Amino acid sequence: MNQLFRLPQIGEANPIAEPSADFRVPFAQSGAFVCKFIIGEPSDQAVCCGAPVADGKSWCAYHRRIVFEPTRPGRIR
Repeated sequence: MNQLFRLPQIGEANPIAEPSADFRVPFAQSGAFVCKFIIGEPSDQAVCCGAPVADGKSWCAYHRRIVFEPTRPGRIR
């Protein structure tokens, strides 16, 4: 049976501070457990956020809110 899962509404959550620029690292050198959100324009010398992330996540909490669109009330397709 298919089930619909939605991320929580962005407006309902507590605000999260932007990670420090001190975490930033070149994307090619980013390892496991760091945010892979690219800061600026993607290129061969891209820099990613680098903030610590929860196990199995690609982005920190701050950038996950940017990447995922909030759920909207209304009709479900």
